[in-house]
Amino acid sequence: MAAGRALAAETDPDGRRYVESATPLVDVELALDRAKERDRPLLVVAGANWCHDSRALASRLGQSPLADLVQENYELVFVSVGFYEQGRDVMQRFGVPHYYATPTVLIIDPSSGQVINEADRHQWGNAYNIGMSASVDYFQKWSNEDRPAEPVVESAELRRLDQEIDAFERQLADRVVAGYAVVGPLLAATEAGNRPEKFSASWDELSKFRNAIPTAVQELRTEARRRVAAGEDNVQLVFPRFAPLSWEG
Repeated sequence: MAAGRALAAETDPDGRRYVESATPLVDVELALDRAKERDRPLLVVAGANWCHDSRALASRLGQSPLADLVQENYELVFVSVGFYEQGRDVMQRFGVPHYYATPTVLIIDPSSGQVINEADRHQWGNAYNIGMSASVDYFQKWSNEDRPAEPVVESAELRRLDQEIDAFERQLADRVVAGYAVVGPLLAATEAGNRPEKFSASWDELSKFRNAIPTAVQELRTEARRRVAAGEDNVQLVFPRFAPLSWEG
């Protein structure tokens, strides 16, 4: 029965390929082993069957020409986030504090185990509106044949700033976890046909917060690199402040 569900998930044209697993981290590690053996990037797609953007990307990944490109150049694994209570361990395995959108796409270098699409891993939260041509261009860019070189951290000053930004993002990610604990059960009830009165307001509040994080973090990294490249020493970044969410008291 489990095998039948897995096969259905792999061939479902509606994109319902996010099958819950008792051991998602083990599944990802096995996929990484296969990626290393085949010397190709690991493609992790974390999403949910209730999410239309997740289904849109999964469906497109099963259609030519994108399906052909991915099959030839990547080791693909889908990870179910459930109702936001799952999947963080997979993100943290690769040094990512959390996912802020569904789906989130991680492209992992098989040799280093590092995320190579760090700056735009969250853009697929809008996957429904990203067409086939743009999808093919994106995954071709990161394929073995045409993989851009990663920037090299060259100075202690930049390493210090990156560490500060990483700590800032982890704090925000912890707030997202608390928000998911509030919104997740409301979402599950809504999907079951019993929409709680406060679902929409809570969903919108958390969405506004989590969607702002990738931009804020990327702007900090861009500023850090610009100022270090200009020769500044002891750079002091101004970290944005986010107002408390309603469930944070």
